[in-house]
Amino acid sequence: MTGIKDILFGAKNGMFASRSALQIVSTNIENAQTEGYTRQTPLLSPLSPSQVGVLFEGAKRERFFFLEKRMHAELQTLKSFEAQKEKISQVESLLSDSEGAGLLNAIDAFLNAYEELATNPENSSLRQNVVLKAQSMIARFKELANSIVKIREDIDKQISENITEVNNILNEIAGLNKKIAELSAAKENVNTLKDKRDLLIRKLSEFINIDTFEQDNGMINVYIREGGQVLVDKDRAFSLKVEADPQNPSNPIDGTGKLLQKIKYIDGRGHIWDITPFIIGGTIGGNLKTRDETLVSVLTKINLLAQQIIKVVGERHAKGVGVAHFQSLTSEYSASDPFTPINSAGLPYTASPGSLSIAIYDENGNLISTFTIFYDPNVDGIANIANFINSDPGNLGYINAQITTDKKLKIEANSGFTFDIYNDTGGLSVSLGLDTLLVGKNVFDFDVAQEFKENPLRVASSSDPSAPFHNDIANLIAALREEKINGAETIFDIYTRIQSEIGVNLSFINIEFSAKELAVRTLEEQIQQRSGVSLDEEFVRVIEFQRAFEASARIVRITDELLLTILGLVGG
Repeated sequence: MTGIKDILFGAKNGMFASRSALQIVSTNIENAQTEGYTRQTPLLSPLSPSQVGVLFEGAKRERFFFLEKRMHAELQTLKSFEAQKEKISQVESLLSDSEGAGLLNAIDAFLNAYEELATNPENSSLRQNVVLKAQSMIARFKELANSIVKIREDIDKQISENITEVNNILNEIAGLNKKIAELSAAKENVNTLKDKRDLLIRKLSEFINIDTFEQDNGMINVYIREGGQVLVDKDRAFSLKVEADPQNPSNPIDGTGKLLQKIKYIDGRGHIWDITPFIIGGTIGGNLKTRDETLVSVLTKINLLAQQIIKVVGERHAKGVGVAHFQSLTSEYSASDPFTPINSAGLPYTASPGSLSIAIYDENGNLISTFTIFYDPNVDGIANIANFINSDPGNLGYINAQITTDKKLKIEANSGFTFDIYNDTGGLSVSLGLDTLLVGKNVFDFDVAQEFKENPLRVASSSDPSAPFHNDIANLIAALREEKINGAETIFDIYTRIQSEIGVNLSFINIEFSAKELAVRTLEEQIQQRSGVSLDEEFVRVIEFQRAFEASARIVRITDELLLTILGLVGG
């Protein structure tokens, strides 16, 4: 049978429980707009059957961990696509030919200059125009390539900054783990600390692909989802760092010596591991994918196109002569060894067995002699080429070929004579960089050969050394507008394909980004429905617990009045 003491004890517990519950509800209302705050529900349990009332046992966070894990996974993918979207949009803009300022327009202008030269090869200003348009085209090539390299450098800088942020977050999570374990052991409320930790884990998911595991003591371990490397183990954080990667096959070929960075993981024993391949999610993962795949692909294709133009223009230019000739001519590229076969001597372009003709002119520009040498680049080194030139019966001492100290081929006419190279059938001129108008091992050192900058009248238009004002070579180069230089595509087709591939890639990323953005928004709404604070619901709870408090207080008051009445009756 319940006595007055039990009634007062139960009422006291009810008042305490209601007041504590009101404090929890008040905290919910105060933090309704606080980022990362999780709604708390008061935990009330009935006392034993022999007792009256309820007992306050703390507050429960309305956190749904399976939704949070899904959110982390979707965030990692979303941020990866977002990073790719930002950088690839920049590349698409660089490749654009809007307003006549793109690379395609510059190539078109260069070939137009040859078409104009073909219509009037006696006009010296048109040869100057060929050189100027070639320089404009080259400038656009270099600008495009260097801009892509700059994007990659920006990505590397951003990755470095992100890794610093990741390390800071890991240290904070480890610190919170320790506090949560300590306060939990002391039976104190750690919900606010857990909210802060959850917010940090979500932020970490935006940078890198992670997964988590919660231990019985409330601590959370964090590890890289794909590689399994532990980033936080209880109250201990393991750091990441970036360093230059000389082995990265995607390192730029711009000649600056700048190396791309890799991400290293330092384990608990001080061992350092390269984990770059395992970073596939978040902003860092998206930037790595863009840096090492998309931008490499674009840069490689731009570089290949530049090399193809150098080669096809050079092959055709070396078949003809200009109206001004050479007193001295040195090859652009150095061989690894003068006696090593040309195709094995480290030169940027290979050649085929063929022949090359040389025309000799007197001081008045009159053709006085021609001779032809035959070569096999799989057998002959540049020393052989020099010997062929010097020993040919048609030379008669007009010109002398020698190997320079930097292992280049130099041809020099004796006083009173000049010469020109023409009718190269195997591409030797391109392989050496000799009388080809355009030179360069790659897009970054793409250039007009110095001898044509000095005297544009050397630009070839005719295949006949006795009739330099003919236009068959100019027409041959202008025809590159329509010819398939790789057997399947024209120059314009190749560049248009590069543009198209980037456009398709960006379109795919935009679609995936939008889908993931919707998924994250939907998950956020679901999390807010379950974990967020609804002011309407909380105000109802205020009334509910206020009424419960008042009811418990009324029991105390009624019991007090009852006691006074009983005491009055006894006293009477």
